[in-house]
Amino acid sequence: MPKLPSGLKTFEASDTVRRIAQNENIEVIDALFHGSKGHRHTGKGGDAPQIGSEGIVDGAIVANKIADGAIVSDKLPDGAVNGSKIAHSSIERKHLVNSSLTSNIAKFKRVSVTEGVLMGNPTSPYTFEGGNAGDSHYWSLSHSTTLPHSLTIDLGKEFQSIEGMSFGSKTGMGAKTLPKGFYVEISSDYLMWTRVYTQTEGLYEPFSYFPFSTFIANSRYVRITITEHNIFGTESAISCISVYSSYHGNVDDPLDDERPWGLNARLQGLMIVPEGKITDNGAGALTLGGAITIMNPASGTYFQVKAGTYQLSEWGYLFVEIPNQYGVQVSPYPSRWNPGVRSYDHKDRIILAQRYGGNSEIFVHSALRSKLAGTSPDADKVDGIDFQTKNGFLEFNDGSGWKGVGIKSVQRGATSISFFAPNGNGSLMKDITITAVNTQKSFINISTSGLAHWSQGSTMMDGSVCARFIAPDKLRFNFMDGFFEAYAEISWEVIEYA
Repeated sequence: MPKLPSGLKTFEASDTVRRIAQNENIEVIDALFHGSKGHRHTGKGGDAPQIGSEGIVDGAIVANKIADGAIVSDKLPDGAVNGSKIAHSSIERKHLVNSSLTSNIAKFKRVSVTEGVLMGNPTSPYTFEGGNAGDSHYWSLSHSTTLPHSLTIDLGKEFQSIEGMSFGSKTGMGAKTLPKGFYVEISSDYLMWTRVYTQTEGLYEPFSYFPFSTFIANSRYVRITITEHNIFGTESAISCISVYSSYHGNVDDPLDDERPWGLNARLQGLMIVPEGKITDNGAGALTLGGAITIMNPASGTYFQVKAGTYQLSEWGYLFVEIPNQYGVQVSPYPSRWNPGVRSYDHKDRIILAQRYGGNSEIFVHSALRSKLAGTSPDADKVDGIDFQTKNGFLEFNDGSGWKGVGIKSVQRGATSISFFAPNGNGSLMKDITITAVNTQKSFINISTSGLAHWSQGSTMMDGSVCARFIAPDKLRFNFMDGFFEAYAEISWEVIEYA
């Protein structure tokens, strides 16, 4: 019986020799549990090998679970054994590719599709058919849909390597909803795509692992294109989509962060301090008049957002990513709000401002609107009342909605009025056209030379000229007809409040 390097011996075509070899192999295996006191097999027919108390400690397994202390901390990480059972998440499903552990880097990441029904987010690691609202997560294509069609995953950032992917079917359907043909591509810029896997025939099980054939460094997007429906005549549907990378940095846990102060930022909160005025210029243009400092005092860290003017589209928002470095200045970028729950998307993104729909109004982060409280005239919040600017005008909100405050506009001019009774020349009134105003928030100031009139041989002065609004864009000046001859010079002023 030739001996293998491991110490095991091969079998030969003899029942007696084979039985001897089996027993010796059992002793070798048993010695793995205890170096010098391995249990010997009797060699009798029907006998089964038994590992004695010196192999595994007596009582190590009780009531279908591992007893306290059965596994010590140098076998599993500290804290893996909790009480009389293995702690939650101490053992996870991992894929071994080229001798390195990989992790799912697509968990909860955003997807887009070219066709079909997108239910929830199919990169969620679970799906329940008929469960509570929000529990179903899959992408499906009717069997009558003309192919090909694609689903694209945005991983949120570039990964140095991507080794493969897997996905499940629609709940309760087994392999019946899995497409027969598909291929997978990856890209770093959404423009140049490299095919890394092709499936053209044969059945496969849900959650089968599809290894990628080509190594492409620094890839961010993964696209799966279905080319052939399943053979069962049902809809093609996939769920629980996972993408695996050995260069994951353990950041797939929502509370883990490769940035040294990111976790503190979430647990302790951030201070956001504008160093200049923030102006809504209208039509989606927002100006940061100075740098914005974002800091975590408890962690002793900060970075700055560059000043400038930024254009936001409808439902657009202005954001900045928490940088890896400390004390640096970074540029903000505009993006657009897309509906759909993606709980863990962009966990390092701070939203500075949001444009509300097609309305030109822009709302800024609450921290930017409440940097100062008190009675100061330039306070963003005075005695608990919020202030903001809209189209260049100041507004306040006392809890009943936004209202204008202060003077909105001032219009000024001059005119004259005259009347000669004997021949009726002139007029008892004079109308002036102005820029339309809100008459409920406007008032008129007038100043006159006095109404000069002649009566019975003497000249007298009277100030009986008055003015009023007859329309949002019309003023009327008039006096009473009671004199032989009258004339007046008038200067006027219309003040409109916001």
